[in-house]
Amino acid sequence: MLQELTSYIADTNKTQASLVTFVLVLVGAKIILNLTRKDKTPPGPRGVPVLGYLPFFGSHPHITFHKLRQKYGDIFSIQMGSFPAVVINGKELIKEALVRKGDDFSGRPKFYLNSLLGEETFTLGQFSESFITHKKIAYNCLYVVANARRNPTEDMINEEAKIAVSEFNKQNEKPFNPSDFIYTSVGSVIFQICFGRHTNIREEDETFKIFLKNAREFTKFVGPGNPVDVIPWLRYVMPWKVSTIIELNNQTQQIRKQKVEQSLKTYTPSNPRHLTDGLTAAVKEAEADSSSVFTAESIYSILDDVIGAGLETLSTTLNWALLLLTANPTVQCKVHAEIDDVLGQRQPKLDDKSKMHYCMATIHEVSRFAGINPLSLPHAATKDTELEGYTIRKETVVIPNMYSISHDKMLWGDPFNFRPERFLDADGKLDKDITETFSPFSMGRRKCVGEFLARMELFLFFTGILQNCILTKPDHIKEYSFDSVFGLTLSPVPYEICASMR
Repeated sequence: MLQELTSYIADTNKTQASLVTFVLVLVGAKIILNLTRKDKTPPGPRGVPVLGYLPFFGSHPHITFHKLRQKYGDIFSIQMGSFPAVVINGKELIKEALVRKGDDFSGRPKFYLNSLLGEETFTLGQFSESFITHKKIAYNCLYVVANARRNPTEDMINEEAKIAVSEFNKQNEKPFNPSDFIYTSVGSVIFQICFGRHTNIREEDETFKIFLKNAREFTKFVGPGNPVDVIPWLRYVMPWKVSTIIELNNQTQQIRKQKVEQSLKTYTPSNPRHLTDGLTAAVKEAEADSSSVFTAESIYSILDDVIGAGLETLSTTLNWALLLLTANPTVQCKVHAEIDDVLGQRQPKLDDKSKMHYCMATIHEVSRFAGINPLSLPHAATKDTELEGYTIRKETVVIPNMYSISHDKMLWGDPFNFRPERFLDADGKLDKDITETFSPFSMGRRKCVGEFLARMELFLFFTGILQNCILTKPDHIKEYSFDSVFGLTLSPVPYEICASMR
């Protein structure tokens, strides 16, 4: 018996020794491989175990990255929890990655919230033929809706601008925060573009009220650099945060489903009334092709993307516009003068853009100065590739620091001054070369699919409000702060203005 036990122990020790040897060989091989391969990783700051560089992001990661650029150059590495990442800066390098090498850098990171909210959407999903198909169909449908003759989106936006002006007027020239009024008006436009016109949506459509409330709450929990995204086990440490996101998302999905089902009951192929109808027509057409990747589920994913991308970005941009024009009365006077000269008392039309150079320059300067989307949405390398002579491994997170373009002293000279004239040429015309220097809608394959619609809304809301309002600083405010709150977008800190009717 003793002899058998001794033999068993000896055999066990041999097995353990073999396993240890095997592990050591693997580890050694990996070390040798890492030492001998010709990878050249971008330099960057060291982080801390587990968290990487996250603790050093600060409240405004884009500014932190802007400072790191001064030390490490236009491209540098950081560790975001369990995800290796590179930050790219500067107009030329970002254009090189997202446009010239777009196929290499158009993936999305496999973040936890991406999988939770739906990787099948073309905004959060991976770059593929399916992505290209979905984006093309989404663009075509949005274009048709925006230019429909029977139900022009232009008129709808003008109506919502008038409602916002009416709400401003109700404040009786007393200080107020315009944020809620702007958010509701922009939300109403997007909701009706997606699901159809409603004469009294604010009072009669309960789903719209829930939609707005949930959308605003949702933005508090998501955004670039979210720790739960890059350190997935944190969802067990703060389960309330994840459960809130799930609940808000589920409620929004239910509203979306209800609205789509209502539309399907009255759908007529010959009369597309809104985006859902346009997408339904695309699904019907795709059903004839067995190889098509566009299905009924595609309707939901595109609606999610249009609503999610449009509401926060548009409302934030308009909030910055009102703040900046109130703080710069000389600019506001020039905007008023051009509106009076071109429009008079009639409501603005999209065709007026080509004649209103100063207004357009001001809108461009608002977007540049505010830097609404300073980091864009994170990209990911779709394969092993190179950038600036450095090796970028497949699935590496790629963060385009758009702030490095919008506030580059080499490009703008005085980037921290609000000066619309920088977008005008010597003849006072909008300089297209300068406007193309900075794109608030990102670049390349992942460029915002609804850019033309967003620009349409910005112009009509902006001119519609300024045509009717004089914005002034309340007496109790000496100087405005242009501090911002980093989240899904870069929004201004809460502020107040006074509005009088022209």
